[in-house]
Amino acid sequence: MDPIKRAPWDLTSDVTPAIEVRAAVGDGSLSKVLRLVGSFDDLESEAPPPRRSSAKDWAKLIDRIREAAAHTREVEAQAHEQELRVQDLLDRAREDIQAAAERVRAADARAAEMEARTEKLLKSADERVTAAEERARVAEEWLARVYDTISHEFVVEPGTKQVPR
Repeated sequence: MDPIKRAPWDLTSDVTPAIEVRAAVGDGSLSKVLRLVGSFDDLESEAPPPRRSSAKDWAKLIDRIREAAAHTREVEAQAHEQELRVQDLLDRAREDIQAAAERVRAADARAAEMEARTEKLLKSADERVTAAEERARVAEEWLARVYDTISHEFVVEPGTKQVPR
């Protein structure tokens, strides 16, 4: 019989050697397996595990199944609670996004209103500037006329001195 098939497979007490044994067998290196397992004399001296199970073993198995079921229910309850929390967070995030979108729309509306008011104010200011420029042009024309009139009407001869009064 193959030495690997005769090896005891109850390695529940130490998981790491079982992994190493499987890895060594997978590599095809039998010497590593022999070092991990030990000598063949030790293997032959151990008694094979009993094939029949006692009522005590079945009770232990049932207890382990119950523990596993309880643990499963506990994990499911935690998962359900976490789902509820995630759903709540998603709902809040959606509400926050909707509120932010509403704030953006309101800000856009205010910006459009301010732009319209600014355009109106700029147009009004431009009209006032145009009117002021026209008044300044007319005033300059009148000032030039007054200067021309004064300079033609009050001619001062170069040799004559005027006495201040």
